[in-house]
Amino acid sequence: MHFRIFPSILILACAAATAAHPCHAQSESVTLRFVSFPRIADPQSVELLVGEGKILKIEIPSNELSAPYQVKRLAIWAVGKSGEDKEGKPKFNVYGKAKALSSSKQLLLLVRKGATDADGFRIIPFDNRATQFGSRKFLFLNATRIDIAGEVGAQKFTLKPGRHTIIRPVADQGKNLCHATFFYRKEKAWKSFFSSNWPLRDNARGLIFFYHDPRTSRLKIHSIRDFL
Repeated sequence: MHFRIFPSILILACAAATAAHPCHAQSESVTLRFVSFPRIADPQSVELLVGEGKILKIEIPSNELSAPYQVKRLAIWAVGKSGEDKEGKPKFNVYGKAKALSSSKQLLLLVRKGATDADGFRIIPFDNRATQFGSRKFLFLNATRIDIAGEVGAQKFTLKPGRHTIIRPVADQGKNLCHATFFYRKEKAWKSFFSSNWPLRDNARGLIFFYHDPRTSRLKIHSIRDFL
């Protein structure tokens, strides 16, 4: 953990936290985990504002969830990098921020807006408790520019660009196995682009991201299996 002072941003963050949780804002802790997407060739750590004058270095992997970080509850989660302004004073460069959830366990998905972290993140918080996003469940995020639909273990969904959903499929291909089919909309028609059988495990959950390959513009799927 690193400690530096960034007065204007941190005072606002702490004031917001106190207003949202006046009785226990400074004592209650929250467990955070992170995952970033799309992948980049040379991922670097970033920093999280965790209190007045305090930042925490965090890892934001793409092929797995980060290790858990236990921090004090705030109303806003802000991610970025510390540095200095033109006068040599400490400055925190905000890459992205989002309103915190009330849950004691939160998963923060950092969606890159460009080729590097400095281009900014869209931050999407999820309730990471087992009752909300636990085993045998799948999180789907549409990071494309088109509509995506799917049917996984008899559970159907449709996602507009930028939207997400969490489902709990049923085993429809035998014990602990479900069929997954995905479609994209081309004008008024739906076209299939993926079909496979996926395992269901009592100790695992899945994160599925739909995106366009920046080099070829082809529609692709990136999946992460997280073991609980």
